[in-house]
Amino acid sequence: MNVSFATAADCEQLLDFLPSVFRRENPNHCRFEELFPDIFRPTDEAMGDHAVVRDDAGNIVACIGAYPMTLRVAGCDIPIAGIGQVSTAKEWLGRGCMSALMKAQMERLRSLGVALAWLGGRHDRYAHFGFETGGLTLDYGLDAHSIGKIARARTVRRFSHGPMAEEAVTPALFALRERTAAAYVVEPLERYRMRLRRGDCEVWTATPEGASEPDAWAVIAPKWHRIDEASGSVDGILEIAAEATKRLDSCLQLELPVCDATRALAERARAACAWMNPRSLSLNVLDRDRLLEAYAPVIRPGTRLPSKELSSAELVRACFGPEPSSFPPLPFAIPNLYHV
Repeated sequence: MNVSFATAADCEQLLDFLPSVFRRENPNHCRFEELFPDIFRPTDEAMGDHAVVRDDAGNIVACIGAYPMTLRVAGCDIPIAGIGQVSTAKEWLGRGCMSALMKAQMERLRSLGVALAWLGGRHDRYAHFGFETGGLTLDYGLDAHSIGKIARARTVRRFSHGPMAEEAVTPALFALRERTAAAYVVEPLERYRMRLRRGDCEVWTATPEGASEPDAWAVIAPKWHRIDEASGSVDGILEIAAEATKRLDSCLQLELPVCDATRALAERARAACAWMNPRSLSLNVLDRDRLLEAYAPVIRPGTRLPSKELSSAELVRACFGPEPSSFPPLPFAIPNLYHV
């Protein structure tokens, strides 16, 4: 099977191919350059994240994207990659395209030093490739009634999507995120601002009375009714959530990874939420030793490490699963803003 990695010259063809697949189930699916303007750029670097299968005429008939990044969760820097854009032309289904592309992408990611791959797809579809459900996140539902009694001591400002939202993220706010957020993707400020264009995201800030700078801020996607990420003081985050549910007149979801770094906010969110649901992703351990090395700061000295003989699925269950184990579960979460 002819598997290769796309180049800048393939950008237009790939962008036409993907909607033709995804619109089979959702006729209104957006074009991917609209959803992910930072990923689908006509450069060799951006297109090189996409493994493709071509027919004899050179046309793309299947694709899997894999996007390496560094996730900082609970103070640990984890080399990870998101898997997305899994797509096959209808007439090529059942010919092994997905298996060939997934193999090529996993080999590429290992060569790049990636320790863990993640995706949000169906377990029954991806378990064959070593993916297993893990990484517990709690999803809190907040509405104007449930969170309306939060005491207010800050001025909350809303910056609409587009240039206003991008410019609102100052270097000072970006540094506050790095000091206090439990989980975020490590990247330059300009790349982060570009990501804000996904989902028409807004930026909200909370500034204490008498202060010149906010002590909390959040990225909110009104279209999806969620707080994509939040950082800063617990009180400031909750005041933003209270004001946003009121002004947007909707229930908002706030997702927090289960770990010590989110304990204070999680306890307050639990007390104020209308509902709470658990959520996980499908994870694939590509490099056990690199993964455990990255998580070393939160692994207690003397803890017995998972065996090197375990399969990827067994490692995910041991490291990130809810089953009782001699190895304590590790925190993992992807902020919604970065879903691929």
